[in-house]
Amino acid sequence: MLAKTNMGVLKVAERTEHWIPTRDGVRLAAWHYMPAGTATAPCVIMSPGFGGQRAHTLPRFAERFADAGFGCLLYDHRGFGDSGGMPRLEADPFRQMHDMRDAVTYAGTLPCVDPARIALWGNSYSGGHVLVVAALDRRVRCVVSVVPLTSGSAVVRRLLGDAAWHQRVVDFNAAREREMRGEGAQYQPQSTLEETIRYWAQLDPPRENRISVISQEMFGEYEPVAYVSRIAPVPLLMILTDADLRVFTDLQLEAYALAREPKRLVLLPGGHYDPYTTLFEPTTAESIAWFQAHLR
Repeated sequence: MLAKTNMGVLKVAERTEHWIPTRDGVRLAAWHYMPAGTATAPCVIMSPGFGGQRAHTLPRFAERFADAGFGCLLYDHRGFGDSGGMPRLEADPFRQMHDMRDAVTYAGTLPCVDPARIALWGNSYSGGHVLVVAALDRRVRCVVSVVPLTSGSAVVRRLLGDAAWHQRVVDFNAAREREMRGEGAQYQPQSTLEETIRYWAQLDPPRENRISVISQEMFGEYEPVAYVSRIAPVPLLMILTDADLRVFTDLQLEAYALAREPKRLVLLPGGHYDPYTTLFEPTTAESIAWFQAHLR
């Protein structure tokens, strides 16, 4: 990872492999990015969105943050990527939220991390997690939430409609019964939405379109919006797009309105996946500016 300076080209951001132990014994695969030439640094904790892996798009952000002087701990959620945990491919938001708190604990034990300067950066599903954790865990110094899920129930009913959602509830119960009979975790395609499939086609390594059935049920139960008013006095930055049709801009704006100061809203023109592609530069710049303001 190289960065230009006024003295030429300087190597920065050394990446090392780590394993984060959770309180229930699962090991989470993590990369720690450390700015070169520093004994200790702040730490930005990062994890993927719904069904994602740490290798998907997030290393670019971590490298840029580290190049700006902020260490990063980027990990796979349990059941995904290189992390342990069963069942595989199950996105349990409640376990993921508690795992994020374990990541905060782990980061604070690293000799190269200043435990008084730990931040959270999340996108989409993990964008919802960082809202919850920032509200609950006062070890967090500041938080950046990018195109976050704020209300699972509102999203699924808007995407599916009430009638279809009621049928999905029948399917969820049937999956639970099959699992109870010893048939193992039940799976289904994660998405059939054209926008999502098109974005996944760009990812390396390839993204598997598969998720546990119960993951979809828990998605509809997850309500980060209920925690937003409790984040203050932790500084909150929300980076949104004005045409988010996956978790919906208006729901995000409603959540932001509930937050108390200090807070900042950045609204960029684009859709849900654009912060990782065409809007990468402004998303990165705004995030770094927030860390500079609150982690120095």
